[in-house]
Amino acid sequence: MGREELIRRLQEARQEIEPGQDVTVGPFRPEDALGVALAYYEIYGGSFPLEHVYDPEEILRRNATEDQHTVVARTPRGEVVGLAGLFRHAPNPGLYEAGQLMVLPGYRRGKVATSLHREVFDNLLRRLGLPVLFLEATGNHTASQHLAHSEGLVFTGLEVECMPSLAYAKEGGGSRNVSLFLMFKVFEKASGAVHLPEAYREFCEGVYAKLGTPRSILPPAPLSGETLADRFFLPESGLLRLTVHRPGKDFAGVVAAAEAEAGQGLVQVFLNLGEAAAPRAVDVLRDRGYFFGGLLPHWFGPDGLLLQKVSREPDWDAIQVCGPEAEAVRRVVREDFERVRAPGPGS
Repeated sequence: MGREELIRRLQEARQEIEPGQDVTVGPFRPEDALGVALAYYEIYGGSFPLEHVYDPEEILRRNATEDQHTVVARTPRGEVVGLAGLFRHAPNPGLYEAGQLMVLPGYRRGKVATSLHREVFDNLLRRLGLPVLFLEATGNHTASQHLAHSEGLVFTGLEVECMPSLAYAKEGGGSRNVSLFLMFKVFEKASGAVHLPEAYREFCEGVYAKLGTPRSILPPAPLSGETLADRFFLPESGLLRLTVHRPGKDFAGVVAAAEAEAGQGLVQVFLNLGEAAAPRAVDVLRDRGYFFGGLLPHWFGPDGLLLQKVSREPDWDAIQVCGPEAEAVRRVVREDFERVRAPGPGS
């Protein structure tokens, strides 16, 4: 079933929810699936980039597995007025993303958002016993940055203009795509080894110190063999994600093919720092105009590194920051973008 049909069904099922009712927060129940889909439609219209959020059957299926854990705010009538949760996003199945926090406009004056947040961070996280957690905090306002920072998450990167602005149109979004700050918290402080590119070593070592995760830095090796990678394309936002499990001698060609598919869109490349050839892959990307995006602890099991390429300069002033740590990350990313534009060797 396509997006248009899913939206049509939600429009037919939509009913006004009386404001001011008492609200309780608890784990997802099968009967919540339609209400969750309706909440997405109410807040984002039909513009959320992932189609499955409008499909009650898919929402039900995902919550019946370990892929997704949703908490829901309900009225006494069972109407869904807010939600939040944890879901798998990365190649490492032990790494979950915290997100989806949303509350219907008629219920934003109370403590619904705070109750949902507390249910995720105080109860759900403890019950699942996760080793690591990450969050993508929006850059068009600072609320989610403040909330995550208060929970001890550390700023590790910035994905520039990767979320379609239409998804935020009902919330007063701008004309440019919305940037997202990467934020991580590591609960199990195990040591590890990574192959860090020299260009980003200082930043990454600073992040490791803040996370309390010791890392040994191993030497690089040449690119060899064939590249093992997955592509994921979101035409609505012009975003193509290339997840590189192992870079090979054909890596430049794999990247060129991804760029051709993305056209003038944003290309993000996720590299496995457990692979000895990762620093050489970074050299290839930097020569092609890619700049720093972020450090991704435990992304593949081993840590990951994000690089990105855009067709025009991001609107840096539109990226809001909640404090000096977020500002430092924005500055590092911007300076590396300026390196891409600068003439001369390595540009």
